[in-house]
Amino acid sequence: MVQDWDVAGQKLLVEGTYAWQAGHREEALEKFQELVDRYPDRPEGYNKLGVILAQKGSLAEAEQYFLTALAKDRMHAPALTNLGNIYLERGELETAVQHYTLALSVDAEYAPAHRNLSVAYRRLGRLNQSVTHLKRSQRLETQRQRDEFRAERAVRAGQAPPKPGRSRPRGILMMWWILLAAIAVYFIIRIGPHS
Repeated sequence: MVQDWDVAGQKLLVEGTYAWQAGHREEALEKFQELVDRYPDRPEGYNKLGVILAQKGSLAEAEQYFLTALAKDRMHAPALTNLGNIYLERGELETAVQHYTLALSVDAEYAPAHRNLSVAYRRLGRLNQSVTHLKRSQRLETQRQRDEFRAERAVRAGQAPPKPGRSRPRGILMMWWILLAAIAVYFIIRIGPHS
C-alpha cells in the first residue's frame, strides 16, 4: 500500500533523524533506507543517507547520495548545502560557495547554508561576508529554537502550536513603538522653535 508522503514519509524522516541523534545508528539507517525504498523519487532519504556516510568519513559515497538527491529535486536546499560541505572539506571553496548560495536562493532562511557559507568565506579571507552569514545563521537558529519551544509549550497546554517566525509578542513590539514615539516627541519639543 502506498502511503501519503505528508504523513508516512515525514514520520520516517523524523524517526530516523531522532534515532541518529540518540545514537541509534542502525535504527536510523533502517529508517532512511526504508524512506528511499518507499519514496525513491524524493530527495530526503538519499540526503540523510549521504549525511550519515559523510559523518563516517566516506565522502565519495556521500557525494553520490547528495547527487542522487539533487537528481530527484535539483533545488533541494539540504542536499545542495551538504554537497557544498563535501567541496568545503576538499578545499574547493568557490564551488562550495556556489552550492551554499544556490541553497539560499531556494530557501533564504536555511541556517546551515548561512553557517557553512560563513566558514567558506572566512577561509577565502572574505571576512565581512563571513560575519554577515554567521550572524544570520545564529539569528535563524535562535528563532527556530524559540519556535520549537513555543510549539512544545502550546501542545502541552492543549493548544494549537503558534505560527513560526514571530520573534516577539505583539505587546513587546507595541511597547517599543510607544517608547520610540515618546523619544521623538521629547526631541521635537526640546529642539523645536523657541521664541
